Amino acid sequence: MIRIIDTEMEHTLSEYASDLVLRESVQEMQSGVAKIVEALDDRTVWMVNSTASGGGVAEMMPKLIGLLRTLGIEAKWAVIDVDEPAFFEFTKDIHNLLHGVGDPDIVDQERILYEQASRSVADELSGRLSNEDILVVHDPQPLAAGAMVVEELGIPSIWRCHIGSEQQSEKSQAAWKFLQPWIQDYDRTVFTLPTYVPQLFRDDSNIIPPAIDPFSAKNRRLKTQEVADILTRAELITTNHPTESFDMPARRLQADGTFAPATEPDDLGLLFRPIVCQISRWDSLKGFIPLLRGFVQLKRDIGEFAPVATGDSEIPSEQAAGQAPNGGEQITTNGDADMRESVRTDAHQRRIDHAKLVLVGPDPSSVADDPEGQEALEAIEDAWHSLDPAIQEDVAVIVMPPDQHESALVINALQRCATVVAQNSIREGFGLTVTEAMWKRAVLMGSDTGGIGVQIRDGEDGLLVPDAADPTSVAKTLDAVFADAERWDTWSHNAQRRVADNYLIFEQVTRWLDTISTLVQS
Repeated sequence: MIRIIDTEMEHTLSEYASDLVLRESVQEMQSGVAKIVEALDDRTVWMVNSTASGGGVAEMMPKLIGLLRTLGIEAKWAVIDVDEPAFFEFTKDIHNLLHGVGDPDIVDQERILYEQASRSVADELSGRLSNEDILVVHDPQPLAAGAMVVEELGIPSIWRCHIGSEQQSEKSQAAWKFLQPWIQDYDRTVFTLPTYVPQLFRDDSNIIPPAIDPFSAKNRRLKTQEVADILTRAELITTNHPTESFDMPARRLQADGTFAPATEPDDLGLLFRPIVCQISRWDSLKGFIPLLRGFVQLKRDIGEFAPVATGDSEIPSEQAAGQAPNGGEQITTNGDADMRESVRTDAHQRRIDHAKLVLVGPDPSSVADDPEGQEALEAIEDAWHSLDPAIQEDVAVIVMPPDQHESALVINALQRCATVVAQNSIREGFGLTVTEAMWKRAVLMGSDTGGIGVQIRDGEDGLLVPDAADPTSVAKTLDAVFADAERWDTWSHNAQRRVADNYLIFEQVTRWLDTISTLVQS
């Protein structure tokens, strides 16, 4: 029922500090937490969540645990194992309700299942903890088990919720009502954004945004040759030169419904064409299908869309006079205040004509706590198969290698070679895929929801889709991104700076230790 995940820090603090971009962040963390580390002597901090692979929580945990240990804190990572699939189906329903989606009626059978599984987990977990330990539980899956341990041992405790919705609804309130009896047993709660905190918990809550490790396989710098090598080994690009492939490379959806190497039936042109790429878990809330339909609409109805200007760039004098430079066609947009007259240049037209959309996600079987992954992928497959064969050639559905390290490298390479990295989530807790792409100085198009709208400042770090569920809204925003190529460098520079200032793991560790220290001092 409980697995202890052994993890070691891959890099020393000295190695991080040797990077000129990171040095200041590392030094601020070390000086800011020194007294807290001393106060936590002889205490063990336990982090408990539901899976060791797949999703942002599992990805952050090794880095968080590793840094805490490097700073001198005894930290352990435990993952709950529940053999009953219905347990994770129910907690996924709760996850969706917290996002405001799903059936709000929770029946007694579901409550009983959740409590019984939690009791078994709690019995084993409590036997591993001492009265001096500090318990940090992540998300709804292990929530009740952690509360049972707290009640038995009386240890300091925190519940960390990574999901939520800016707008409370009947559905989200049903989930909070179900979770509340267990949440109130914890000393403090931690949320991703202030807007996610229900009124009931605002007096005892802290805000800790997720963060990335800049040296991880998914985020470390890659030379051009490394990008090409990774894509070749994953069978995402083809070459006549001698190479080696991963044991289980990436796979691409084929016309007959099977998955084959991504170079079949032809090479995608990842290194040469304008590529729009979204990488996420297969989940209906990630907005894959509206993104696909918006891309198709843009390619089909290219003349109907005009760029959406969200910044202060000047309109060329010939444009102001109603003339289109570079042979482009003058287009006038009407409606929203952020839309203005713009010009469709030949270069803008070519970007769209040659663009391809690449939708990428993990092997659904590799994400243990997300039973809806296969169903969501099949819905995307159906949407792709319904496309006209001519447009099918411009859309690729890719399943990443199942090996976690190889998959991380593939994500890194894809985000670095993509022309535009999209994250069109209909609902989103935070969106680490956005953070990762911002760190790599990618050109961003994200939906205006949850943490995505907090990270991407519209017109400064990229562009936001006003309505991610509406393909037309997606198409117009993507058209605007392709139109504003002269601002891509500014957006990408601003994006990387924003991550460096706010969303690196050093800042996250400092916030965690500040929060934990309040339990020790109280």
